[in-house]
Amino acid sequence: MKTKSATAQQATGDRRQAQTTFLRRVGGRVIIACLLLIAGNHNLFADGFDSASVGTHSAQFLKIAVGARATAMGEAYTAMADDADAIFWNTAGLIKIKKQSLVMMHMPYLADMSYDYIAYAQNAGDVGAWGFSIQYLNAGSIKQTDSSGIDIGSFRPYDIALSVGFACNITGYNKDPEQRFVLGANGKLIRSSIIGSDTTVSADVGINFPYMFDNRFRMAMVLQNMMGTLRFDKYEYPLPTIFRFGTATELSKHFIITADITAPKDNYPYLSMGNEININFTKDTIVSLRSGFNTRALFDFEGFRNVTLGTGISYKEYSLDYAFSPYGELGNVHRISAAFKF
Repeated sequence: MKTKSATAQQATGDRRQAQTTFLRRVGGRVIIACLLLIAGNHNLFADGFDSASVGTHSAQFLKIAVGARATAMGEAYTAMADDADAIFWNTAGLIKIKKQSLVMMHMPYLADMSYDYIAYAQNAGDVGAWGFSIQYLNAGSIKQTDSSGIDIGSFRPYDIALSVGFACNITGYNKDPEQRFVLGANGKLIRSSIIGSDTTVSADVGINFPYMFDNRFRMAMVLQNMMGTLRFDKYEYPLPTIFRFGTATELSKHFIITADITAPKDNYPYLSMGNEININFTKDTIVSLRSGFNTRALFDFEGFRNVTLGTGISYKEYSLDYAFSPYGELGNVHRISAAFKF
C-alpha cells in the first residue's frame, strides 16, 4: 500500500503535469495566434526601417525608454528585464519576479515635457507571472492661434498607454527554470490627444530563450506595437512597430554586459550596448555603476549624445536608480526611478 506521503507526492506530480500540459497548450496557441496576426498583417515588414519613414508613425511616446537602470545601460535591456518594467521592455521577463514588484519613474523630458511610468507585477506560481503598467507623457500647455495668428487660448497635448501582460513557461517543468523557453505578451490601450484625440489598441509579444554557457549568457526577442492606428483629422497613422533582439552576458558575479539590435519601422535599425558593475558595500547594500551607448539618431543633431551614464543603490528589496542621457543641442534628460520587491 502507498503511504499518505507517497500518495500526496503522486497527486502533486499529477497536478504539476496537468499544469505543464495546460501551459504548453496555452503558450503554443498564443504563439500561433501571434504568428498568424503577424502573417495576416502583410504590411508589418513590407516597408519602412529607413529614414524615409521618419514622421510617418504616431504615438512616438511608446519609444521613450522607461526605468533609469535600463536607460543608463544604453537601452540595451531586452534580455535583462526582470522587474515590473519588463512589461515595457520584454513581458517574458516577468517570469523572473519571485514575489511582487513595483517600479515608478519620473522624468522631466525635453522642451518642458514630463514623462511618468508606474508598473506592478507579481508571480503567480506555476501559472507564470502577470502585471500592468501606465505610461503618461505630458506635453504641457501650448498656445493656440487661428489662421490669422490671433491667440484663441491653449491646449494641453498628452499621451497615455495602459498595458496588461503575462508571462509563462512554454517548456516542461522537468527542466530547470534557466533552461526553459518563456513566452510573454501584453495588450495595450493607447490614447493620444493633441487638439483632437483618438484611441486604439495594440500588443507586444516576447520570448526568452534558455540560458547558455553555464547560465551566463541569455537571449531574448520582442516585437512591440504589432497593430493599431491613430486617426487625426482625415488621416490614419500606424503605431511605431519595433523589433528587438537582445543579449546579456554575465562575465562575473559583479559585471554584466548587454547588447541589443533594435529595428523601429519608422527609422533605421540601431545598435545599443551597456554594462553594469555591482559593488557590495555591505551584506544588504549594493551600489551599481552603469554606462552605455547606442547609434540611434547618430547624425540627426549636434553635440554630446548617444552615451548614457547612471548609478543605483539597492538595500535589501529596495532600489533607487538614476540615469543621465545627453541629447546634444536639444538638452539633457535625467531619469529617476524606484523599484520595490516585496
